[in-house]
Amino acid sequence: MRVVYDYGQQKHFPVPASPGSRSEDVLVIKLTKSTPKTSADYEVKISDEALARNQEVRTHEQAHMAALGSAAASGIQYDTVTGPGGETIAVGGKIAVDMSPVPGDPQATLRKAQAIIAAAFAPGTSSGADLRTAAQARELARQAQQEIQESSQSAKPL
Repeated sequence: MRVVYDYGQQKHFPVPASPGSRSEDVLVIKLTKSTPKTSADYEVKISDEALARNQEVRTHEQAHMAALGSAAASGIQYDTVTGPGGETIAVGGKIAVDMSPVPGDPQATLRKAQAIIAAAFAPGTSSGADLRTAAQARELARQAQQEIQESSQSAKPL
């Protein structure tokens, strides 16, 4: 994430790609003159794109948190940038997830894994981290299903 301060003098901002990627997220903070009387007097205005990204990130992470329930191992941790006026803008976020099986209860482990998978897709758009979390939860679910199957087979009379 690159932060660019726009003083109204440039029409376009060069956006170099990060090594190994096609594009780079850019947060543009627009600074506009608040009055034509003073050339050095600037009013800070966060760009619409930055405000939209902030809202998108917060909504995305809140959707995960609402769906995770007791599988959340932390609160939401936002990656933020601070604007020149002290504003905090969320540009990313994460939630630690408890991926441990429920001891002695494969059915509960399966329900937990299913809740984690649902939470990974809850926002409607999934990041790479969301997809990795869902894959880990699928493996947890597979192990729980295998344990359930083994215990039901051992409980059957011969």
